[in-house]
Amino acid sequence: MLLDYDLPEYHVSKRKALPSSVKETLLESTRSEWEDHPRFGGKASFFMSIHRNLLDGAAQLSRGIERLLDVPASDVGEAVAQMNLLPFAKNLIGFAHHHHEIEDHGYFPQFGLMYPELNRGFSLLDGDHKVLDAALDGTQAALTQLNDPVVTRDQLAGLHKGGQALENILNRHIWDEEEVIIPIFLRHG
Repeated sequence: MLLDYDLPEYHVSKRKALPSSVKETLLESTRSEWEDHPRFGGKASFFMSIHRNLLDGAAQLSRGIERLLDVPASDVGEAVAQMNLLPFAKNLIGFAHHHHEIEDHGYFPQFGLMYPELNRGFSLLDGDHKVLDAALDGTQAALTQLNDPVVTRDQLAGLHKGGQALENILNRHIWDEEEVIIPIFLRHG
């Protein structure tokens, strides 16, 4: 790894923006002008739509978990079933893992060869993916508790906290990842 990922300026759950050591390696591009670029309609637009789906799904999952906090403990199972929460979460988590695999095994290595100066950014994003994978797996494990005959308030509070953390991590990661990746798509279509 080209950086100490555990430092607050690098860790996805602690950083507030891309670190300057990554920003200075990025291809020249301005986010506000991406959609007007002649090559935006291809992979860049597709990539960003996948990210929007992930963000929307994480927000929906977080809201669903939050609604459970107001449900009497004896009715949690029924509420989970009515919201279709477990199948939705399983699909979202699987989709996120699959998307990261494509990036980790396809895009990042290919782009790293094309633009070695961006490898610090890819190293950062790789660290993000490890944190995200753990957060996704933790959320999935916590969600299985909703199958228990009795779900405690503490379990729901922990699940809610984990859902919010997952949403925050995804938001930070996706914003930063697009800053690294989208300019490449704009160059190459």
